[in-house]
Amino acid sequence: MALKVKVNKRVLTVAAIAALVIIALVVSRGRDGGDGPGTLDSPAAQACSDFNAGYAKAKSESSRLALADKVSASTMKTDNDAISNAAMKVGDAANESNAEWKSAGDAMLKACRDAGWSS
Repeated sequence: MALKVKVNKRVLTVAAIAALVIIALVVSRGRDGGDGPGTLDSPAAQACSDFNAGYAKAKSESSRLALADKVSASTMKTDNDAISNAAMKVGDAANESNAEWKSAGDAMLKACRDAGWSS
């Protein structure tokens, strides 16, 4: 028993257009959430400026933690994933070795510069 399906041109056209729209949406969403530098919105710019102002002075564990808290407060309001992730790593490194702190701090400043921030 063979099943015959009869499809007219209109149905095929609508299906093709729907498929193209779905493909376009998938491709565009893939670009939005990438690993790029993201947009430098106001909270991200504030976090970058705060971090830059306090980074060289933050020598002790307590001053590093205070700076990380200040920066994290700003990044909670940003849509910039790269800066937000870098700030989280700064917070994690605040009570670690000087080398880890420097590495996280340099990565934070790089994320800021990559997003378009300048001191």
